Amino acid sequence: MIWIEHSIRLVVVLLLQLLLINNLHFLGVVNPCIYILFLLALPNQLPRWAQLLIAFVIGLVVDIFCNSLGVHTFACTAMMYVRHHLLSRLVQDEERLVGSVDSQSLGLVVWIKYLIMLTLIHHTLVFMLSAFTFHAFWLTLLQIFLSSVVTILLLLLYEVARSRKL
Repeated sequence: MIWIEHSIRLVVVLLLQLLLINNLHFLGVVNPCIYILFLLALPNQLPRWAQLLIAFVIGLVVDIFCNSLGVHTFACTAMMYVRHHLLSRLVQDEERLVGSVDSQSLGLVVWIKYLIMLTLIHHTLVFMLSAFTFHAFWLTLLQIFLSSVVTILLLLLYEVARSRKL
């Protein structure tokens, strides 16, 4: 049953990202990446190779539709690689991570730390690789910061709405 929930979440998040959010231009520097929600919520029991493969495929799909030459593929795969290490640092008893990784399984404070760190890693890689120069360094830092803040706020709003529904 959990796989059906994850599959629906993936389709909805990818459609929102590719059809709506990527076509909105917030001040020219804000580009939230809400599709990472699916990767953040993947079950921890899933083998690491499967997590990395799923991240690679999702990043590839986003790259194909955004014409971004592997930037999202690399960022998603790297984020999922770091995710395992981050979860082991944040959560001492990983046995409680059954099912989705969310605010209920981690606790709200730990989940917010988890969300902030992985979002910053993902966005830093996406925008630094997209720019691939230090010529517009401050603009790239502004994009990383503003896009991360907006992404984190959107994902927090989603999580609050979802947890209240449960």
